[in-house]
Amino acid sequence: MSTENFRWSSYDASPAHQALQGFLVLDVQHSATQAEELITGIQCYTTGKIEEFSGCGNGYEFECNAEGFLLDCLYPGDNLTPVTLPFPLVLTALEEWAAYCRQ
Repeated sequence: MSTENFRWSSYDASPAHQALQGFLVLDVQHSATQAEELITGIQCYTTGKIEEFSGCGNGYEFECNAEGFLLDCLYPGDNLTPVTLPFPLVLTALEEWAAYCRQ
């Protein structure tokens, strides 16, 4: 399966899920290590171990906030972002992406 065709278990093709898939492909890339670092950062934020967690990649920037995982495309014309995704959804997608990358 190519990375562009990757779907995590709860993927539903909604615009929010499409944006998250784009983030996985363009920014996390085929790196289980990068996915695991994001998982750790999100978990540290959601458990209060750190006060902020954000970053910027090749195509997207992200920020953890009280509402969830804010994802925004760096390029104009993207109609899928900005979008805020629930942390459990993002963590599931990242965990399954990491497993996919290890294959």
